[in-house]
Amino acid sequence: MNYTRMVSKYEQQTTVTNEQIAESKTRISGAEEITRIVEVRMKEIATLLTRATITAEEKTKLTKEETENKAKIEAQKNIVNQETKNMVGYDSTIITLSTTIKSFKNHIKEVKVVIKSLEKKVSETKQALKSK
Repeated sequence: MNYTRMVSKYEQQTTVTNEQIAESKTRISGAEEITRIVEVRMKEIATLLTRATITAEEKTKLTKEETENKAKIEAQKNIVNQETKNMVGYDSTIITLSTTIKSFKNHIKEVKVVIKSLEKKVSETKQALKSK
């Protein structure tokens, strides 16, 4: 496979990785929004539980909801942590791909200069042979 095709392949991988970064950011944003909403409800539950007029049935129901909400918050925190780790990996991949692409493009440029030089020498040799 030649270097030009490899550059094209690496540029496609860069595009895919950038899309993965965008997806991770979206998941993080969604998880943070869900956490914010659930935390607001947790504050409401805490206030309701402190009411003097709360019945045992209401208290049981609210306590159950509070437990479920804690689990939801934990799940969302796990999503944020996992997607943050994924993004670190994606960033590393982008850096590697960018470095490789730059290196290959420089190599292509150098090869073009060598080819041009060789073509010139071939042409000069042909001219020298014709003149003999």
